[in-house]
Formats: sequence, C-alpha cells, structure tokens
Amino acid sequence: MEQENKGTLFICATPIGNLEDASFRLIRILGDVDLIAAEDTRTVRKLLARYEIFKKKIVSYYNYSKKDKIEYICRKLEEGESVALVSESGMPAIQDPGYRLINNAIEKNIPLTVIPGPNAAVSALVLSGLATDNFLFIGFLPKTKSKRKRKLSELATIPYTLIFYESPKRVKNLLGELKEKMGDRRSCVVREVTKLHEEVIRGSLSTIMSKLKERELKGEVVVLIEGYKRELIKNYTDEDLKKELLELLAQNISKKNALKIVLARYDIDKQSLYNISTKI
Repeated sequence: MEQENKGTLFICATPIGNLEDASFRLIRILGDVDLIAAEDTRTVRKLLARYEIFKKKIVSYYNYSKKDKIEYICRKLEEGESVALVSESGMPAIQDPGYRLINNAIEKNIPLTVIPGPNAAVSALVLSGLATDNFLFIGFLPKTKSKRKRKLSELATIPYTLIFYESPKRVKNLLGELKEKMGDRRSCVVREVTKLHEEVIRGSLSTIMSKLKERELKGEVVVLIEGYKRELIKNYTDEDLKKELLELLAQNISKKNALKIVLARYDIDKQSLYNISTKI
C-alpha cells in the first residue's frame, strides 16, 4: 500500500489543566479525524465537550493496552483513516505509552505529524528561574530504593537543570533524596501548573523541605534542581573516599563509573584515587 493512501497519525498535545490552552489547530484536528486514541477517554471527552465536538469515535490506549490495540489503530491508519493520539494531558509519548504506537506507525511507513502544545516539564522549567540553556528531563525515578539511589548517583554530577515528575505523596521523600545525594542546591517545586491552584515554590532544597513539612500536597507536581557546579570537595580523608566508593559499588555501579563519579566530586587526581580504590 502506498504511503499517500494511508491516513495520518496526529500526535496531539492537549491542555495540562486549563482547557483554554487548546490551540485552534488542535480543535480543528480533533474535529476532523476519524478516530481518537486516548490515554484517558474521560479527559478527552471533557475537552471535546468544551469545544462542542460530538459523536466522535474514541478508543482507549494506555500503558497496559495489549499489542492488538496498537495493531487495530495502525490497521485503521493503513486503511486511510486519520487518527489523533492524545495523552491524559500534555504531549503524548512523554512519560506515557504513546511512543509505542508512534514507533509502530514509523515501522509501517504511516505518515505522522505533531500538533505542538502544552507540556508540564517545560512550563515548570521556565517558571523555576533555573538555567534553561541546558536541561535534562528525567521524569519519574525508579520505584525500588536501590535503583533510585543508583540513578541519583549517576545524575549528581550532570551540569544541567534536572526535571523530575513525582507523585504528590512522594515529593517530600524525593526532596530528601536529592539533598542527600546532591547537596543543598537551588531547586523548585511546581504544582498544578496552568490550573486554578497553580503554585511555584523556589529556594534551596532545605528551604523548600521546611516550607512543605506541615503540608499535604495535592495535584500534579514537577520538581526541578539546578545542575552540578564543579565545586570540588577539598576537605576529606581516604576513609571518606573509600566509604563513597563502597556506597556506589553497593548500588551495582561499576567500579569504573564509581571512580568517575567520585573523581568528579573530590579534589583529587585520578592516580591517587585509583590507589585508594585498590585498598577496598
């Protein structure tokens, strides 16, 4: 089947809170397509109702959708139908299963395009006041303690603003983990961005932890922390270095990478650190 006979997959960014953030183009596309593949059908129905788009065919497509759901959507595209892919909110494929459908469409030579729009990570970044010239989107950290520690150790010496998604119930724990692994850096917590109760809390990690100590957070949360600044630790002992290396090795980080991490944190030359590492 020739590509021109196939339908187009429209990757549609939808509002992350305020329905007025929908673009004219998004509303037109949602009204025109034959099928909407939605991570959350209830959310997209609210958007459609707000802009008086009725009798639209919608199919659910979420993290645990079976392979045959992807095949069904791709078959419709190959038959010439147009499909809009929408996340629960924001840009599809960012911390949601949209990428699997997109990859399948690419493999089948199905034409696709993006309808740009709201994104919680970038919106929070520009609100944070932290550096925007270089940033790294992390999303949700692994849930298991050992994997989280290993990931944070790997991120600790990256000189870019780091952006995390986190459940409101676990934000305080995340802030504590960041402070433990990265020091008391400048940071920002953005809650309910674009929504009625939007809140931006800026300051050092310890300052923000103090502000949130007696509070119960609700809604979607983005946590940002400034990147590593090469301020090498000068006051240390050989035992400090051994302890640091052992902690990294205990997280299943290779010895080679553990040495790199410690070397990036401490004012020590490579050979001296290597010599100390042979004694553990």
